[in-house]
Amino acid sequence: MGATLTLVGVALAGCSATPPLAVPPGLTVAVVQQRGDIAPGRVQLRITNGSGESVTVLAASLASAVLAEPAAWAARRTESIAPGRVVDLPVPLPALACTSGDDVAHVTLQVAADGGSRSVDIAADDPLNVLARLSTTQCDRDAVEAVAHVEATAVTPRDDGTADLSIAVTPAGGDSTAELALVALRGTPLLHFATGEEAPLGATVQAADAPVMLTAAVTPRRCDPHAIAEDKVGTLFDLVARVDGREVVVSLPRPQAVADDLLAFTAAACGLTP
Repeated sequence: MGATLTLVGVALAGCSATPPLAVPPGLTVAVVQQRGDIAPGRVQLRITNGSGESVTVLAASLASAVLAEPAAWAARRTESIAPGRVVDLPVPLPALACTSGDDVAHVTLQVAADGGSRSVDIAADDPLNVLARLSTTQCDRDAVEAVAHVEATAVTPRDDGTADLSIAVTPAGGDSTAELALVALRGTPLLHFATGEEAPLGATVQAADAPVMLTAAVTPRRCDPHAIAEDKVGTLFDLVARVDGREVVVSLPRPQAVADDLLAFTAAACGLTP
């Protein structure tokens, strides 16, 4: 039966004479982002225990140049990982940074052993380039926000099975001459548009312009009840834009109230509510 390695979040004093604690061979961490992680803004620390020792995790954090500060697993319970098991720990993302160059992410654990405690730093794998993708997306968001803030603000149902999605465009102000062309919205797994898969927007703004309101008529793509009940990204529309001629695609920001209204509209338009 393997030994037990316990990871804790409180460092103990008086451990300087203890030899450094080695990470059990075969214990690895990878950064992944599942479909359900996108809307709440988080990633998962996937810990694979390929060692012969049991591991109990009480705290873990992720550091990367893409993150404005280390992202901590909000542990509500201990997580015991037996040899051969794989466990995902959800980590809410802090503010993101637009970075360049290669970045090696690190996971820091506090490890208790032999009556002492010390940090263990593990280089994290990122097989699907999650952090690089988050950085690229943040660069695109920054480019858009430098000219104007674009956000879905309201959902107004019609009598024909569609609803008007209101999109507020608030220029950033200042004397920048950069132009933001709002090209189109792209549909989601749950919703598309009366015009098809994309809704043309056809607006161009500069930082010094006055605020403007745009609308797009949305309609359900599918009406099966479980698709609405289990929705994860169905209210996250992609905004296609050009900033000084460079095309960018970012998620259209929307408050939770707008997401809830879109789901309620979908259920009503599909005849799933009284």
